[in-house]
Parts: sequence; C-alpha cells; structure tokens
Amino acid sequence: MDNHDFIGFVPHRLEIAGFPEFNNHPFNVMFMSHTIKDGQQISGTALYEPEFHTFRKEGVSGFMKYRNIYGGDCHLIIGYNEENKQHHGEKFVNGKSVGFAYGIDNWNIFFVHLTMLGLAVGEGCMFEQI
Repeated sequence: MDNHDFIGFVPHRLEIAGFPEFNNHPFNVMFMSHTIKDGQQISGTALYEPEFHTFRKEGVSGFMKYRNIYGGDCHLIIGYNEENKQHHGEKFVNGKSVGFAYGIDNWNIFFVHLTMLGLAVGEGCMFEQI
C-alpha cells in the first residue's frame, strides 16, 4: 500500500424498528491507521459501538455516546441536528478531545471526515500484521 492511499470508513445507519430517533446515527464507527514496524506493515483498528442508554435529545438535536470495544477511556459523541440535517461528532481518548467533524450535510462525507482522524496515541485498538 502506498503512503498516499486514502482509507475511509462509512458506517451503516442504525435502523431499529420502533426507534426512529436512532435512524440518523451509525450502527458503529471504525478508525484505522497503518505503520511499518521492523519492516512489516501493521494496521490498527478501533471499533466504537453505541451506548443506547446515553441517547439524549436537546432541542432539534439528538446525541449518543459510542464506546471503544477495546476498552480504555475512549469514546465518541455523535449528534444529528434534524433542522439543518447536519451531523457532528467528537472523539475522546483518555478524557481529551482528539478531533471532530461537523457541519457536513452528507452522511458519507461526514463519516469520511470523522474517520480520517485515524487512531490516537493511547486509544484502545487491535493490531494486525498485513
């Protein structure tokens, strides 16, 4: 893989019968980064899954927390504004914001921008040799 190749992950929508408030949130969100260690290409991935009990509505926006399945103090806050049809998301690692995306009214473009963040130092992840 060339260092100039771009990888972005666009998740599926979270569609659960009887819960339309979740339709503008993702099923999950994955981040990935690549590196070379000892001459071998390594990739790391972190997967975030929704915590349904954290869903809250504030005015015209709905927010939900997504927890990193590999542990640690790593989570996302994903929001959707129903009035202007825009998503916003912020990623936290060890209690600190490490990046965000917002103001994009296209599902695919929003998640490409959010997942472009890749992995952060200290983020729980799974490593694989590729």
